[in-house]
Amino acid sequence: MLIGSIIGWEVGQDDLFNPQSPRNRDDCLEPFRVLKAQALACGIELHTLDVIHSQGKEPDFNLYIESIPLITQGQGKNYLIRFETELTVQANADAVYLQQFDGIFTWDKNLLEANPQSLISLGLAKAKLHAMTIPNPLPAEFSPHQVVNLGFSARPQFCILIASNRHANRRDERELYSERVKAIRWFETNAPSDFVLYGHGWKVPQKRFGMLGKMRYRLAKVPPFLMGKAVFPSYGGPVNSKFTALSQARFSICFENARDIRGYLTEKIFDCLFAGCVPIYWGDPEVEKAIPKNCFIDFRQFQSYGALYSFLKDLSAEDYQAYQIAGQQFLASPQFQGFSSAAFAQKIIASIQHDFALT
Repeated sequence: MLIGSIIGWEVGQDDLFNPQSPRNRDDCLEPFRVLKAQALACGIELHTLDVIHSQGKEPDFNLYIESIPLITQGQGKNYLIRFETELTVQANADAVYLQQFDGIFTWDKNLLEANPQSLISLGLAKAKLHAMTIPNPLPAEFSPHQVVNLGFSARPQFCILIASNRHANRRDERELYSERVKAIRWFETNAPSDFVLYGHGWKVPQKRFGMLGKMRYRLAKVPPFLMGKAVFPSYGGPVNSKFTALSQARFSICFENARDIRGYLTEKIFDCLFAGCVPIYWGDPEVEKAIPKNCFIDFRQFQSYGALYSFLKDLSAEDYQAYQIAGQQFLASPQFQGFSSAAFAQKIIASIQHDFALT
């Protein structure tokens, strides 16, 4: 029996595999339960590192969830599951850090498709890189055979945005955290009755990067406090279920944390499609290669938020339902299966089996 550890989950104690974990919001931990089950079926035992050590064992390999300092040099093979971009997790662009791993699972097409010479300059071998998509658990309420709340009438909210108030961790023109705030402010000013903001951290001003950004953030907190006004008047609080919130809205502003990074396609657009909400998307420049263009509204096609709003208001009931039906058909198709928890687990297990000559 091969033994593997998971590193990077704060709680430990196999909490990553616990469906009752308080951190399992919207069943976001399902991919790791599937990974554990598929691993066991292939003769591989998976636990968080603390559980393995409590059993007096040492792992044959370690799976790091996102980039944290390596703590297992010389203790089995080390793999990195690289979920985020370097704008959010800066170590993801650190060649010295990446060189420490025996394998890297990533969605990053620029890295995966780089020519061997470019990889050599980074100190990486092509064989170390494994293509991966960010997994998307199916909500319990989702049905592949029926669109949730088909049409306008069952959706009382016109447009929403669900995100946390955060910032990029390096200066980069591709970041979209600040663009989300622009969208929020446009709707609050021009169409306040047609927009609701959800998520964590919006009782305070926009979070900003760097010393100057922190100073601007602190200064921006003062006027709303003195005047007793909400910083973001559209704020409706956090949501217990993204599916429930999205199923009540016609449209959702669906911007990734960063744009123009090939392969960076996260759960945001899938969350909308599951709930029958039409996403207004900006992020992966090649999104249409993964998701048919009739499933979403491409924000890049509009020169302003005013132009976008006019398009949304003029959309007929028939055209709106066409978006919803196209999204449902995509989710029921083999094309979506590459973004499932099962595909995520299969990719990781197959690579580990190959490295340990188990196949």
